[in-house]
Amino acid sequence: MKAILPLLFLLASCTSQIATRAPQSQSALEEMRIALLDVRQAYSAQQMELQLLEERIEKLKTTEKPNKVSNDLKNRIRQLEKAQEQIKTDLHAFSTHANQTTKSLIDYRKQINTFNKHLSQQENRLDEIVKLKTTLNSISKAISKQSTPGEALLYKVRPGDSLEKIARNYSTSVSDLMNANNLQSSRIIIGQELTIPQ
Repeated sequence: MKAILPLLFLLASCTSQIATRAPQSQSALEEMRIALLDVRQAYSAQQMELQLLEERIEKLKTTEKPNKVSNDLKNRIRQLEKAQEQIKTDLHAFSTHANQTTKSLIDYRKQINTFNKHLSQQENRLDEIVKLKTTLNSISKAISKQSTPGEALLYKVRPGDSLEKIARNYSTSVSDLMNANNLQSSRIIIGQELTIPQ
């Protein structure tokens, strides 16, 4: 633009001089035309350069926006990568916790199974005890039925026996035992034979 102004001044001064010297030679007119062509070319060159500069400015403007968008995208990608790493860490921790919980549940299941086996064994033992008790009651009733009323049984005193204990075992009283055996006291000795009243 600065180069155009001096050329315009030169052109203006040349045209005013041409008008005053019209009769001058043809060479001056030719010089003028050449100068005018030079000015036009300079103007065209300046205009072309200006247009190129404007295009470059537009390109820079449009490339700045994608760069900003690109930077925003890069930042967002970094944030997503960090979030992904955090999720991966949380997933690993959750997986470890799940494995530990599964192991604990398996251990508890084994303990419960062992407990159930012991419980089943105890129930079987209780069933056997109930059967033995029933059998003993049956035997006791059978023995009671076999002995005729009024008959007495003989019992030999063992270590740890007392009249109360013997009376309880044979469903009688201490006083009946003492009367049946003509005892003055409740004292008995090992090996002594006692008559059990029926």
